Amino acid sequence: MVSSSRRKLLFAFLCAVGSAAILASSAETEVIAIKGGTLYTVTRGIVEGGVLLIRGGRIEAAGKSIAIPKEARVIEASGAAIFPGFIDAFTNLGANEVMFGGDFDEATSPITPQLRITESINPENEFIPMARKTGTTAALVAPGTGNLLSGQSAFVRLSGTTVADMIVKFPVAVHANLGEAPKRRYGQKGQYPSTRMGEAALLRQTLTEAREYFAAAARYAEKKDDYEKTGLKADLPTRPNTNLKYEALIPVIQGQLPLVVAAERMDDILTALRIADEFGLRIIFSGGADAWKVKDRLAKAKIPVLLRPAAAAHLTMETRGALPDSAALLRKAGIKIAFQTGETENLGGLIDQARSAVAHGLSQEEAIKALTISPAEIFGAADELGSLEKGKWADVVIFDGNPFLAPARVRMTIIGGRVIAEEN
Repeated sequence: MVSSSRRKLLFAFLCAVGSAAILASSAETEVIAIKGGTLYTVTRGIVEGGVLLIRGGRIEAAGKSIAIPKEARVIEASGAAIFPGFIDAFTNLGANEVMFGGDFDEATSPITPQLRITESINPENEFIPMARKTGTTAALVAPGTGNLLSGQSAFVRLSGTTVADMIVKFPVAVHANLGEAPKRRYGQKGQYPSTRMGEAALLRQTLTEAREYFAAAARYAEKKDDYEKTGLKADLPTRPNTNLKYEALIPVIQGQLPLVVAAERMDDILTALRIADEFGLRIIFSGGADAWKVKDRLAKAKIPVLLRPAAAAHLTMETRGALPDSAALLRKAGIKIAFQTGETENLGGLIDQARSAVAHGLSQEEAIKALTISPAEIFGAADELGSLEKGKWADVVIFDGNPFLAPARVRMTIIGGRVIAEEN
């Protein structure tokens, strides 16, 4: 016989499960109409006094003359500015805790491409709700920048009870870091690499070994196939030992995944370009304080840049070349850009960075793209996120004014058609 206390616990559990199921069900079926504000669709212009219709967690329509169904929950947004949810193009959000420290930086070896940031993201991390209240609804969560090869990043939406719920795409990229961070970390330990030439040499060595590992695996697969066809036991090849470091780099070697390279100084950027040419790599630059100095080369190679906040400029010797109009210069050259906070300690930095870029020559239209559709395109998720278009996830942020012209508060953040954060 079940005791009274156990019956109460079981009842509470079933109620919790039922509530979760009801919430999930309501998100799948609820109809929301946001009306009266200015829709910044990103890809289809600006609609004054428009209607954004959401059904089943996705955008059903966005425009001027949209019929509102009787069953819709109507959100009056007169005077508000309505955007697609903002995307943080590089952060440790979800993998850095106030009480327990960071799980995003494995400081024990310079070569750790096998690390997966998904195994450090905590969906209950206290910074995630804070990010949502600034209008951020998705992010590239990446390993730290202290290792030469630091691991694999994930593109996530900031809603869900498990990491699997949050993931839009994984892996997105493998991350490399050139310059002061790796050489300082391992130089202090008297360990290789402790110089820039050591970084470049070790990166080349590792990529060469990964390429040779891939070639050996391909030879084994071919011989194994021949053996199975002929049945000649004497010809059975020896299976190569699995190496997770090299396994993680195979998609990079094959061009299936990009290598995101954190580099600030021009010489580090040029080193990365040389190595990319040598190995036929797709690369994306993160940081890029001096990227404007080689903008024509980056534009010709169609290499995007994930720009750090303006506040990061001149904080170190590496970033002293950053200009307040870097975003405008890169965009004018035809380079796709996206904005990043770089860390959880700068959650409000995305909109500040965009506003500063507008003040220094970047058009408002391009600044909005750098927070929405551009990072979605860079990370291969533009079919799902980044603009207010029919069929895309209803990830929406409502401001009480245009935040690109002056500071504005977030009235509401919606992810997947559910109101996640709302102004009190």
